[in-house]
This record gives sequence, C-alpha cells and structure tokens, in this order.
Amino acid sequence: MIKITYCDDSWIQQGLMDEWLKYYTAKKGITIEGVPFSTGNDLMAAVEHGASFDIYILDIILPGMRGTEVASKLRERGDNGKIIYLTSSSVFSAQSEEVNAFGYLVKPIQPEQLYEILDRAIAEIK
Repeated sequence: MIKITYCDDSWIQQGLMDEWLKYYTAKKGITIEGVPFSTGNDLMAAVEHGASFDIYILDIILPGMRGTEVASKLRERGDNGKIIYLTSSSVFSAQSEEVNAFGYLVKPIQPEQLYEILDRAIAEIK
C-alpha cells in the first residue's frame, strides 16, 4: 500500500484530489491510502505523533506553516518521502530543489499531470 498525504487549505482542491486518487487507484489496480490535511501545522503534528507517508502532496501557500516549511521540517527529521508541490504559484520553484522535491505542479492542473508524476514516484518507491 502506498501512503499519500495531501495538504491544501482549499476544500475544493481536497475534493478533487480525493476523486483523482480514486480514479488513479482503480485505473492502476493499486491500493493507496490518501490522508488529507488543511494546514501544514496539522500535517506536522500527525508526523510528530508517528504518521508517515510515502508521498507528500503539498500546497505551498497555507495558513500558518507553509508547504515549504513542512518540507524542510520533514527533511530535518530524515523523512525521505517523495514531495510533490501542487500550488498556485511558480515563485517558490527554486525552493523545491532545497528539499529535493520530486515534482512541482502549478494549479490549475489536469489530472493526467498528477497521474504521470505519481507513476514515476510510485515506480521509485517500489
């Protein structure tokens, strides 16, 4: 099972991600556990209490702790999960290299863009 978390403060984006992951798992015949968070603080609290994920899909512009801060904290903890930024701003793309981000997608995206990057990430995880 592949464990994925997605952190976005938009309930609309969370709903889209739920639907996209359901379609993706059905199409690929794989099992994914998707866990949503609406703030970076909530995600980090879960990680600090033992949660771990293979793939982190992070919005950057979040209330409280930004997605870039979450990624830095994950790396400081030694977490080697695949980080994929899914954000409305291309301004932070240089920072994605600092945490060895696996991908950087600028909203709005087509689901196929996400599926392609998930294919590559999952292939490396397996």
